[in-house]
Amino acid sequence: MPESEINQSGPLAGVRVLAFTQIVAGPFAGVVLSDFGAEVVKVEPISGEYYRNVAAVVPDHGKRWQSLNRGKKSVSVNLQDPKGIDVIHKIIKGFDALVINFRPGVAERLGIGYEDLSIINPRLIYCSITGFGPSGPWANEAATDYVATAFSGLVAGDGKTDDDGVPVGMVPSVADYLTGLASAGAISAALFSRDKTGLGQKIDASLLNSSLSIQDSFVMREPASDSVYRDPMMQRVKESFSKGISYKEVLAERVKYRQKSAGLPRLYYCSYQTADGAIMLGCLTPKTRDAARLGLQMTHELTDDASFNPDDPKYQTQVEDWKSEIIHRVKQQSTEYWLAELRAVGCPVAPVQFPEDLADHEQVKALGVMAPLEHPVTGPQEVVGPIVQFSKTAARVQGPSPLIGEHTKEVLLNGGYTDDEISELSSGGVIR
Repeated sequence: MPESEINQSGPLAGVRVLAFTQIVAGPFAGVVLSDFGAEVVKVEPISGEYYRNVAAVVPDHGKRWQSLNRGKKSVSVNLQDPKGIDVIHKIIKGFDALVINFRPGVAERLGIGYEDLSIINPRLIYCSITGFGPSGPWANEAATDYVATAFSGLVAGDGKTDDDGVPVGMVPSVADYLTGLASAGAISAALFSRDKTGLGQKIDASLLNSSLSIQDSFVMREPASDSVYRDPMMQRVKESFSKGISYKEVLAERVKYRQKSAGLPRLYYCSYQTADGAIMLGCLTPKTRDAARLGLQMTHELTDDASFNPDDPKYQTQVEDWKSEIIHRVKQQSTEYWLAELRAVGCPVAPVQFPEDLADHEQVKALGVMAPLEHPVTGPQEVVGPIVQFSKTAARVQGPSPLIGEHTKEVLLNGGYTDDEISELSSGGVIR
C-alpha cells in the first residue's frame, strides 16, 4: 500500500480532537487517538506547555514531552484573555471530541466546561480527566500519578521501599498511562454511540478509577473469603500502624497474608538472580510448575503434592529451604543458560530487562513496534508506535511532536478565521 494511503487509513481518520492536556494522562490519550488516525490539536499557552522543558536538553523539546505529544498539531492560545476563549468557542464547532485534564472547576471558570461547549456543539464528546473523579470529598484535590497510586493502594501493592523503609512511587506512571488509554477507548466508544444517536456526551475519567480497576480482587469485597484472608490481614495492619511499627515491617505482615491467600508458595512465580542478570518465572499451573522443577532440577520439591500443607510450620521451613536451593542454583549459570534450559521444557520465563535497551531487541524489531521520525529541531528519532494494529485501517505514528503554536494559523483558518483576523489576534498576544 502506498505511504500516502496508509497515512489516511487509520480507523479514526476524519475525527478531530481538541486537547487541553498537560503532563502525562491527557497527552497519552491524544497519542493513542493520533495513532488511530484522528487529527489531534493540542492547545498550549503562549509560551508552550511547561512540561516541554522538564529534563530538556534542547529547549522546548524535552524527550518525554516529545514522546507524549508526537503526531499532534499545536495551537498556542492565551486562555486568560477573553478573546482567547472566544477563539475556542469559535473553532470548537469543527471538532468531534475534546480531552482536558485541568483540575476540577478550572475549565468551568474559563468558560470551556462541558456545559459551555456542548451548547455550541451538541455533537461534542467531552472527556474530562481528573485525579479523584468529579464528585466526593477528594474531588477538588490536586493529584499527580504518585498521589493517585498511593491513595488507591497501588504503591502498597507494589511493595517497594527505599533505604529508609518508606514507600517508593511506581515507575512508569501507571495510573497516568492507564487513564490515558481508558480515555482514548471511551472516546472511541462515544463516537460509535454518536453515530446512532447524533448526540455527544461527557466522559469522566480519573486516575483513582483507573487504579482501582486493575486491582479488581484486591479491592473487591466478598465476605466468605474476606473473613479468612482480608479481615485478619487488615486488622493486623491497623494494629501494627497504631503501635508505631515501621511501614516496611507492616508491609511484610501484609505480604504474609497475601501469600497465604494466593494459595501455594510461589517458588516459580518470582524472579531469581543469575550469574549475569536476572530471570522471571511465571508458572501459575501445575503443568508449568512441573516444567520449572524439571528445568531447575528441583523434582524433589513437593509443594504441588496432595500431602503438602502450606499452613504447617514444618512445611513453611521446608519451603524456605527449597527457595534457598533454587537461589543458589540459579546464580551458578548465566541468564542465557537458564532461558534455554527452561524454555526447552515449557516453563514461562523471561530475562529481567531495562526498558532503555529494548528498542534494539530482536523481538521488538520483529514486531515493527519502533517507528522512525525526523524532528525539525532535535533530528532523527525512533518512537514506540501504536499500541495495537488493525488489519484494514492501519494505525501509524502521524509525525513528531509539534513546535509551539506551529499549527495555530492552519487550525484557525479551518475554524473560520480570516488572515487579517489571525494577524490581529497574534499582534494582540492572544495567539502565537
